[in-house]
Amino acid sequence: MKVIQWNASRKNQPMSGFKRYEDELYKNIKMQKKGIEIERVYRPDNPITGNTIASWFLTYKSVDADIVHATIQTLAPVVYIRRPKRFIVTVLDLIPLLYPSILEKLQWIPTPRALKKVDGLIAISDFTKKELIRVLGISESKIYVVHLAADRSRYRPMNKMECKQRLGLNTSEKHMLVLSSNNQNKRMDLVQKVFDDLRKRRNDIKLIKAGYAKELSGDGIINTGWVSEEDMPVLYNSADVFLNTSEYEGFCLPVLEAMSCGVPVVVSNKASIPEVVGTYGNMVDLDAHDVVKRFVDKILSNIDIGLDEKALAQSNKFSWEKTAEETIQVYDDIYEKLPLK
Repeated sequence: MKVIQWNASRKNQPMSGFKRYEDELYKNIKMQKKGIEIERVYRPDNPITGNTIASWFLTYKSVDADIVHATIQTLAPVVYIRRPKRFIVTVLDLIPLLYPSILEKLQWIPTPRALKKVDGLIAISDFTKKELIRVLGISESKIYVVHLAADRSRYRPMNKMECKQRLGLNTSEKHMLVLSSNNQNKRMDLVQKVFDDLRKRRNDIKLIKAGYAKELSGDGIINTGWVSEEDMPVLYNSADVFLNTSEYEGFCLPVLEAMSCGVPVVVSNKASIPEVVGTYGNMVDLDAHDVVKRFVDKILSNIDIGLDEKALAQSNKFSWEKTAEETIQVYDDIYEKLPLK
C-alpha cells in the first residue's frame, strides 16, 4: 500500500503542535514497516507559493498513491481540485469555525463541504468527533478517533531545581506555568483573575506566561514569549503546577506534555480536556459561579506536591507508537472498504 501524507507544515519551520503531530506520525508509521510505502509532502518555505490556498493548487499531488492522508483539515479543499483514489483527512479541531480570525475564515469557507466529500476523517479526540457530527453534520460512520501523544523521551521528569536555575528563576519561589495563545477560547481573562486572587493568598507564587499571546501584566508575572522546542522540557519541569483554563480544545497537547514531565495540572472540564486527564482529575467547572476560587483552591492543593506520579501514570496511556498503529488501522480499513475510483 502506498500512502502519501500531505503536511501543512513547512520542512524548516519552528516546531508547533500540528508539526509535532505530522513529524511523529510519519516517523512512527515508517518505523513500523507494516507493508506501507509512505511519503510526505510539505508546504514550500516560500511565503507566496507556500501559503495554504496557493498550496492547494501548486503543491499537493496524489501521484499514484493508494491513499492520500491530509494531516490537517485546511487541506481538505484540495478535493475540489484533484481527487485522490482514497482520501483521508485529520481534523484537529473546529476552532477556526467557532473562534475565527479573518485569515482562518477565508481558508474555512470551502472546508466544511470538502470534509463531507472525503472518504474518511480522523478526529484527534472523541470530543472532536462529536463536534464534526454536531456542527457539520458529518456521518459518524466516516469518523475514526485517534488520539495524539507526547514524546516521552523528551517530555519526562527532570530535576526541578536545576531547571529553575537554568531559566534564572528563584528556586525558593513557586511557579505556575501557562502556555497559551491569546485566542478567545483560551480564556486568558480567567488566567489573570485566577493569578490575581492567588497572589492575595500566597505571594511566593510567580506566573510564567509562555506562548504567542499578549503579555499579561502585574506583580509576579514572567512573560517569556515563544519558547523553542528544545527548551520546552526545561520550562515544563521548572513549573510546580500547570494551569489550563481553555473552554475549547481539539486535544490540548500541552496538558499531556506537562503531565509527562510529572507536573501537576489544573484544568477546565471543557471540550477534549477530560479525555486527556482521565481519572487523574484536577478539573474545574468553567460554568461554576465561583470558578476563580475553585481554580485557586486546586492550584494551592497541588503546587507543593512535587513530582506527580498520578499525572505520569495518566500520560503513559498515550504514545506516538499507538497513534501510528491506530492510523495504520484506518488506512487498512479505508483501503479494504473502498474500490478504486
